[in-house]
Amino acid sequence: MDEDIATDWPAQEEEETRSLDDVTLGEVTQLANPDNDGAQEGDDTDSEADNEDDKPSTEWSFPVRAAPILALQGETVTEFPLSQHVTGHQSTSLIVDEKLMRIVESRYDTDGIRRLNVRMALVKEHISGYSHTHLDIFQRLMPIWASSAGFGLFVWLMMLTNLPMIGGGAFILAGLAGILLAKLDLHRISFSDHGGRHDFYLSGWRQNPFLIYNSTALLGPAFVGFLRDGELDTKHIDVIVESMKQPIQPTVIEHVKPSPVPAAQPLPNISPQPPIPSQIPAPPALHPIPLAGPPVTAPQTDIPSPPVAAPIPQPLPLPPAPAAPAMVPFNSLPPPPLPPPVPQAGAPAMDPLWD
Repeated sequence: MDEDIATDWPAQEEEETRSLDDVTLGEVTQLANPDNDGAQEGDDTDSEADNEDDKPSTEWSFPVRAAPILALQGETVTEFPLSQHVTGHQSTSLIVDEKLMRIVESRYDTDGIRRLNVRMALVKEHISGYSHTHLDIFQRLMPIWASSAGFGLFVWLMMLTNLPMIGGGAFILAGLAGILLAKLDLHRISFSDHGGRHDFYLSGWRQNPFLIYNSTALLGPAFVGFLRDGELDTKHIDVIVESMKQPIQPTVIEHVKPSPVPAAQPLPNISPQPPIPSQIPAPPALHPIPLAGPPVTAPQTDIPSPPVAAPIPQPLPLPPAPAAPAMVPFNSLPPPPLPPPVPQAGAPAMDPLWD
């Protein structure tokens, strides 16, 4: 029994006492810095929080966008909206991530599922050019299309009256085709890379005109920055999108009501009060007139006569009108001279030689 105990003690002492050579460097560092475990745990929690912040947001609302749908697949992208339907259930966006540039159509179907349709995909590093063209030539020629359709209808009316008019249908089709192309409001967006030029046609048919006009105007400056440093700036288009979400406040016109004119108040009926006897003045005292004595005459004062108005000068008589020339009566004229006497026939002529 004692021997067994004696043989067990040295073994226990060897296990308890370890040499310095057996202690590793990691154990020494752990003993010197006992707070490292807490620091490592804190770093892990911070990294997890950063990873949660880096995750793309999946929250979405109308109008439907492509970035929340791609976030469901774990993709973090930069979205540049190009156009959206008037109902908000469909939109077209330019998507840029670390390697690709895509043009994506996102829509909300009647079954309640959001879907994506990739219309174009290019490698981000190979893109070398960009151009935008607004095909508004059909809108400028709108009077011609309307005139063509109207002339075609006129020709058809002439055909109904059995007149020799041919070709009315061709004019009508040409006019309707031009009007339809004008309503489409086409925009051509082109991208260039090593493989050539890639065209994408953006239509404004039943699209929000405010967004499509601003997006095509802002895409050029944003894509110039993308070609320069590889980053697509979307802060300007984001301001446009946020302004579209805010409802337009109607202007309230305050009508100033005229102040009512106060009605004329009737004057109070003041009945005349009889004077108080104490307030009636006493009549003047009458002095007695002496009966005897000479009459007293009051001193006469020269009262100036009122000024006599100056006589008004009479107007000068008008000069007599010139007398009309006397008309000589026709009977007062002298009679015309009598003709000389005519000698009688057969009488001898008086010759002074026969005297």
